[in-house]
Order: sequence, then structure tokens, then C-alpha cells
Amino acid sequence: MKRKYHIPVTHLYFGRSVSKEVLGRVGMNCPRLVELVVCANGLRPLDEELIRIAERCQHLSAIGLGECEVSCSAFVEFVKMCGRRLSQLSIMEEVLIPDHKYSLDEIHWEVSKHLGHVWFPDMMPTW
Repeated sequence: MKRKYHIPVTHLYFGRSVSKEVLGRVGMNCPRLVELVVCANGLRPLDEELIRIAERCQHLSAIGLGECEVSCSAFVEFVKMCGRRLSQLSIMEEVLIPDHKYSLDEIHWEVSKHLGHVWFPDMMPTW
């Protein structure tokens, strides 16, 4: 008899480009995810994928987003869903795309309210 072992995925680090499809599967297949880092995915917004991850990954407490795009509204919705359990939230300012609901100037107040502490997006260093 063959035994099947399942090792839950708790930490994911995508150091290179990752597709929207792969991130969509993360939300569907990694319910014990604790930490997610996406360094790059191209220039297709990850709104639906982030919302799915927030809905299904109830243990997520750390996220980092680099060279990708998320609408400000979707990001606020993500933070609302994850709430105060997000102990690490590292998002580059260039990731956030202003929309009809939030500008870059407004988003940090809304996110701070749901986190329970002051939050600002990370800035790219100018050398």
C-alpha cells in the first residue's frame, strides 16, 4: 500500500516572475499559507488573486509585493479581509495603482485603519 504524504505550504517566495495563474492557484491550494513574497509578475494587476488569497489563506500574516500591480481598491479590500493579523506588510509604492476609490495619498490612512497602526507603502530608494 502506497502512503500519500502532504506537507502544507506555509511560506512562498517568488523571486522571479510568477504568473497570475500560479498565484490564483496559491489561493486555492495553500490554506495554511503564512507568508507570501512576490518579487515580480509583470504588469497585469493581481486584484482577483490577492482577494482569493485573503479569502482562503486564513493564517496569512506576512506579505511582500515588489514589481507587480494591484489596484488601490483591491489592496484595501485585501487588508480589510486579513485585518490585524498582518504583522508584516511590505508593499512598494509603485505596486499600487490609483483608481476611482483611492489615490496614493489616501490609501495609507485606509490601510492604517484596518491594520490598527500607521502604515505607509515602501519607497524605492533613489541613488
